[in-house]
Amino acid sequence: MLTIENDRLRVRVKELGAELCGIYSKEHDTEYMWQPGYEIWNHSCLTLFPNNGRIYKDRTVIGGRVYPATMQGFAKTQVFTVTENTGERAVLELRANDETRRYFPYEFTLRVSFSLAGDKLTVSFTAYNHGEEPMYFCLGMHPGFYLPLALGEKTEDYVIRFNRRQNINRLVNEPATMLLTGERKPYLTDGTDIPLRDDLFNGGSHLLEGVNAESVTLLSTKSGRFVELGISGFPYMCLWGNAIRPYLVCIEPWCGTSDFIDTDHIWEKRPGALCATAHGSEERSISFRVG
Repeated sequence: MLTIENDRLRVRVKELGAELCGIYSKEHDTEYMWQPGYEIWNHSCLTLFPNNGRIYKDRTVIGGRVYPATMQGFAKTQVFTVTENTGERAVLELRANDETRRYFPYEFTLRVSFSLAGDKLTVSFTAYNHGEEPMYFCLGMHPGFYLPLALGEKTEDYVIRFNRRQNINRLVNEPATMLLTGERKPYLTDGTDIPLRDDLFNGGSHLLEGVNAESVTLLSTKSGRFVELGISGFPYMCLWGNAIRPYLVCIEPWCGTSDFIDTDHIWEKRPGALCATAHGSEERSISFRVG
């Protein structure tokens, strides 16, 4: 477990999966990230690479060859190497190895940096392609936050608020498999707020398409407590929490989606996938502010 901190925040990161494990506000004496509980969810914030969401029949086709694939990708099971840790900044790397090549034939480096500046944590993901062919991949983050952020508040006191008006569809999933059916339903029309309620996730996660915002905030309309995520460059978002009465809510920026039930499994055609050119790279960043 690594720790970086400044006078505002203390952040913890695990080398396993480059997992962000805690954002603690010194001002509010509060931990905002979900701390693992086996009865609900045994993580705090998964790094999703080289795919996110569900994979139909646990396989995909890359360059015409069939490969096994796992839900949410393999980065979460890999031990990253720490290449920098300077107190307010840490950098971890995952390089292609015999295990990753079983699932993903590309020669790559995934670099994840965690940097503090004042009251903001920025997490940057850079995927380097060391090969001669384009490298296709999906990318995302799966952070979970306590709900409520302040004891004594209710689920209904909270909204998920975008910084500007959105027209977002929900990608409908098949209840038994959670694969996407291809149907789309309006989810947020010319609006900014998604109200939270106890039964919101009784049917599972909500995968949203068409997100076009600089930031999204988990906000208490009662106390004003919040977690703000900077999400530029992530057109999909998955929302998830436990059923009946949520104790946590996950706000997950994604580049890419789960599989559709009629998928042809071809990796290079995955919706929302990024592409690093030969000997090139692609980068995305997500920032966090708490209060």
